[in-house]
Amino acid sequence: MTKELKDLSLAPSLLLLSDDEALADLVRHVVKPPWKLIQRAADKFMTREVFAQPNVRLAVLDDQAVEENDRGRLLAQIRKHFSGISLLYVADSQSEAGEKRARANGAHYYISRPLSLERFAQVLQSFLQARQPQGTPAHPGSAKFGREAIATGAAHVDAGIRSLSEELNREDSLLRYRLVDAALAGLRLERNPESPLLRLYAAQLWAVIEPILSHHLDAEEKDLLPWLERQRGLAPAAGRKIRESHGRLRKLAGAMAKAGADRLTDAEAREIGLALKGLAISLDDAIDDEERRLFPSIRKALFLVERRT
Repeated sequence: MTKELKDLSLAPSLLLLSDDEALADLVRHVVKPPWKLIQRAADKFMTREVFAQPNVRLAVLDDQAVEENDRGRLLAQIRKHFSGISLLYVADSQSEAGEKRARANGAHYYISRPLSLERFAQVLQSFLQARQPQGTPAHPGSAKFGREAIATGAAHVDAGIRSLSEELNREDSLLRYRLVDAALAGLRLERNPESPLLRLYAAQLWAVIEPILSHHLDAEEKDLLPWLERQRGLAPAAGRKIRESHGRLRKLAGAMAKAGADRLTDAEAREIGLALKGLAISLDDAIDDEERRLFPSIRKALFLVERRT
């Protein structure tokens, strides 16, 4: 097997099950390397070849061409053959029963037609980032950090900082789209901790938010803040405030550790609801603070560096 074929076989895959060409065009536009896109028609006659696809981490199921009586069976097949994937469900029309069926069968996200393609593209991007293989940069510029960047000179470090700040700015936008859902899911679980469906939904939301949030906090603490402080572009008090905010977010994230556990007491589920609600509120405040202070400070520092060079 050549290196190119081996790399392709190991690439994370997104499986799109849809006959909708507009949806397929959108997905093709969003999915970029290292991801590999696999598209098949969605119907009850799907072959073993579909379910034998390697390294599928994310699936999008469009039920537009699937008969109502076959939808539950198709969801069960996906859950059976692709354990541990994230599943996005696109419904032909809104149906409370259909949404409950999709979520009960592992759907992490549910949306119905008429579709906002722009909104769906943003959601899909957030899932791709969340399921990105560890050690693989989410954006080409983010790979320029650390010792390799330092070894190639300060100009590369500054370019990497610019790229990373842009990446984190995009992540803020992606996280914002989940905050209302997270706050409502936390509130509902706090009030009805015995509900299996609410427990599942909270766990699914956290599975999307946690990887993005973790990367975001680590990148700011290890790369952005130290660089900005070396450039004297951030007042010590502002740096302390940002790190205190990170500490609060990490504490709330720690309280979400049991989300998705098979056996939870009602008290534990209620605590998860409280933590998810608090996390949404704190994260909203943190994103506002970044947009007002941190990212403008980075842009100003980069401008001054460019003038000096």
